[in-house]
Amino acid sequence: MKIIYHITFLAVFVLMMSACKKEVLLDGSKSIERANSLEKELKTQLQSSKDGWIIYIKTLDVNVKTSAPFVLKFDTVASKVTTKSMYGNEDRVSYFNISAATGAPLLTFSTGSILSDIYEFGTMDITDYFFKVLSVSKDVIEIQTYRKGTGSASEGGVVYKMIRNENIAWVKDWQQETAKLIAQRQFFDVDLKLELTYASGEVFTPGTIAFFNQPAGNIAFFKASYPTVMNNKQLDAIEFDYSVYFPVAFLGYNSIFWEVTTRFTPAEYFSSGPAAYQRLFKTNYFLIRKINARSIDIFALDKEGKEIITGKISII
Repeated sequence: MKIIYHITFLAVFVLMMSACKKEVLLDGSKSIERANSLEKELKTQLQSSKDGWIIYIKTLDVNVKTSAPFVLKFDTVASKVTTKSMYGNEDRVSYFNISAATGAPLLTFSTGSILSDIYEFGTMDITDYFFKVLSVSKDVIEIQTYRKGTGSASEGGVVYKMIRNENIAWVKDWQQETAKLIAQRQFFDVDLKLELTYASGEVFTPGTIAFFNQPAGNIAFFKASYPTVMNNKQLDAIEFDYSVYFPVAFLGYNSIFWEVTTRFTPAEYFSSGPAAYQRLFKTNYFLIRKINARSIDIFALDKEGKEIITGKISII
């Protein structure tokens, strides 16, 4: 009889616990409360950083060890965001939205923003311009691309950290140069020496490079048909020669960078050439620290914002 009593009691206890769990699952008030709290904190922190937030984005090439920085300044009242990056110096204003439709705050960048451009062009590891907000603190906001790729892809892409832009040494270095490289004619149509130093200890043998202006017809093509130039008016397309390679490169905001795309031909200009540079230099860009009379100080960063490549381009 005692055994039956114990079994009956245990069965009732299990049923009661199951019912409690079901109530918790059905009652999403705690989940909603957390999402609302996170959304409120997100808006507060986005607005509170007067110099914005930095996100570091990597290319799809495994040879590349660097990540390109994007400084995002948010106006949560007007839902506007300005971006400073190698693509331009806050010359484009776009919009963003914060919602909790997925059960967690979703940070969405509008079509026409730099981040949505990058996603659509497919040259970096951004696989969506919808981002789930994972955590928010005073100094770091963690976000994750909502999908891994196309609209039918599964959820959960790359996780990024947005870092508060406050007293970061490389940012001050990057923003100090006011001269545009395209206007410094002493660096064009001449032999230049490229020297690179890697924090990893890897050795780069200095080599000879050269910058050349694109012909008028090519410039017209880029302005009319090439998405990166069409959407970012501050960019100048050039030819960047090194060894047997001569791909298209771009002079952006205090930067030199190149992209790999199969949308255009010839390959040595748009795909195989830029890919060779990514393999040889371990980066898809150089940020400009300083333009001197006969040299250019350059550097590149990893996903944590650490300088892992420093170098110099000098007139020979």
